[in-house]
Amino acid sequence: MTTIAIAAPLRGRLNGLRLGEYLLLAFFGLVMGLPILFLLVSSFNVAPPGKEAIFGVANWVRAFTDPGTLGALWMSFLISITHLIPGMLLSIVMAWLIARTDMPGGNLIEFLCWFAYFVPDFPLVLAWILLLDPSFGALNTVAGALPFVDAPLFNPYSFWGIVWVHLSTGGVWFKVMLLTPVFRRVGASLEEAARVSGADTFTTLRRVTIPLLMPMVLAISALSFIRGLESFNTELLLGSPVGIYVYATKIYDYTRHEPSAFGEATALGSVFLFVLVILSYFYRRHLRGKRFTVVTGQGYSTLRVKLGKWRYAAFAGCILYFVVMMALPLAFLLLGSVMRRYGFFSFKAPFTFAHWQNLFADPLFLVSFKNSLIIAVATAIGSIAIYSTVGYLLASRKARHSAWLEMLCWLPWVVPGILMSLGLLWIFLATPARALLYGSVWGIALALIIKESPVCTQAFKAAFLQLGTDLEEAARVSGASWGYMFRKILLPLVAPVAATVGLLSFGGALTSVGTPVLLYSAQSRPLAILLMEYSFTGEVERAAALGLFMTVAVSVMMLIGRKIGLKLVGT
Repeated sequence: MTTIAIAAPLRGRLNGLRLGEYLLLAFFGLVMGLPILFLLVSSFNVAPPGKEAIFGVANWVRAFTDPGTLGALWMSFLISITHLIPGMLLSIVMAWLIARTDMPGGNLIEFLCWFAYFVPDFPLVLAWILLLDPSFGALNTVAGALPFVDAPLFNPYSFWGIVWVHLSTGGVWFKVMLLTPVFRRVGASLEEAARVSGADTFTTLRRVTIPLLMPMVLAISALSFIRGLESFNTELLLGSPVGIYVYATKIYDYTRHEPSAFGEATALGSVFLFVLVILSYFYRRHLRGKRFTVVTGQGYSTLRVKLGKWRYAAFAGCILYFVVMMALPLAFLLLGSVMRRYGFFSFKAPFTFAHWQNLFADPLFLVSFKNSLIIAVATAIGSIAIYSTVGYLLASRKARHSAWLEMLCWLPWVVPGILMSLGLLWIFLATPARALLYGSVWGIALALIIKESPVCTQAFKAAFLQLGTDLEEAARVSGASWGYMFRKILLPLVAPVAATVGLLSFGGALTSVGTPVLLYSAQSRPLAILLMEYSFTGEVERAAALGLFMTVAVSVMMLIGRKIGLKLVGT
């Protein structure tokens, strides 16, 4: 009788979980799958937004008879692959040094990579302009003093200038963050066997360690390649002025036409979806039938590789890379924010705080700051509420359709941000939710919640996998409802992860440009968009001040979050 009494409410709770699973599937299918489907269908809709659909191929014809379309697609691939290769090599070496060697200061290097990842890229692009501009760039000015230099050596408004800035803004930090934990899981026994066989450190890394990690290396490479394809800020600031367009800036131009060319934009985006499907097919085909076991039941060793006299040189190299790629542009961003005229050091009194005063007195700044706070807070709360539930369902293995749910959660990283925003834009325009979502802070917050789903879901899933099932069983036997058990028992145990997810979502929402760029209006303009507008209206000094303000805000938030996380772990 006792068993039956316990089983009955258990079945009821499982039915409740099943209902929650179906609701989440419907939600993610609506906000993630539907925009992509809508994008494909709308590429054949030749009617203006809000009018009855008329289907045809005119959008495709107009998009691909535009001589710049194919050039933009090719330039996207070329830029992405060009900075991916050196960025991936540097990331592998840096992650290996942090996780697998006795290099001193590994924790410091890892922390600096996390810090650099959260620095907004738009201000960094402005800083590199101050350093490399052919007319007033500080490095060109210094190089011009040399007797054998007759012309500017550096030019950020070029293909190689864009590639260089990508290596500074996100070409390495993001990959190191993902690769370091993977390197830590590789058992040292395989590397030790290679060294006993006479292989040196470099040969072991090339022939043993990297091949074992090839699935993750390929996955991170594919993800980084897609993130490179969706890059918008760098190309907008450095490419557009000299006629270098990529597919993201081309879509942006289409949507900002008068009248807006949404049909051509969706056709261009649909082509890109087909390319992503092809890339996914070849990735899966490459890994089919191969095994890459790195942890077995035959013993597990994590002894670090001894670098000998090279350990300090390795540390110095990592620090030098951070100084050149991150500390130097940040220092010049600070300098640019207090310059009377951006880049001109020859004035009698070149420095002033007037730009900071004008920034804080600008009504647009105050409104945008308020919008950004609303968007960031809504994104953080929404991400914690939604993805904690998703992470629990995936970790508990009670979801019948967990594979579909997990696939939908990964979709925002498989599809570039501006493409997802374009799909959401069509939905906002064509549904009854138009008045609530289109051009509002809530529509932007929804798009940013969607964007953060892969990181947030996997973080919560990993946290719940570490919890024993006896906690849930004890709560059920005591008669607690699932909601009470989840709120009072499970969530407090994963509080550090919840704090991290909230801070990641808050920081991402505060600095994102590519996601809200198609969704904002004059009333919902966030700080990141205001920074972009300052840059394009010639108020570069004010843009530098705003960029530095955002950088400091995100950095302080990261440090506070780290402290809160350590405190929660301690309790």
